[in-house]
Amino acid sequence: MRSTPLSFWEWFTALDTGDLAGLSILAVLGGVAVIIVLSSVIYLMHKNRLQDSLKRELLDRGFSAEEIALTVYGTGRKGTNESKIADAFREMKVKQG
Repeated sequence: MRSTPLSFWEWFTALDTGDLAGLSILAVLGGVAVIIVLSSVIYLMHKNRLQDSLKRELLDRGFSAEEIALTVYGTGRKGTNESKIADAFREMKVKQG
């Protein structure tokens, strides 16, 4: 009599219903984890691609690197240094064009 199965199917058919339930729960949880990781990676790739295209478009419109940084990463709240710099850039833009 063998104590270890020779193939996967011998091992699989020897499992009782409690073992199969636990195995199926682990398989479902593993599948959900894989889907979550893949979805997160795809979301971050898409977000980076959109941000890159926005930066390219702003460069094509003639924005400087500082203006792009304020546009992409700025908070827009009054009273912060970024908003004061953004106001100064807007005034310069109005005077120029």
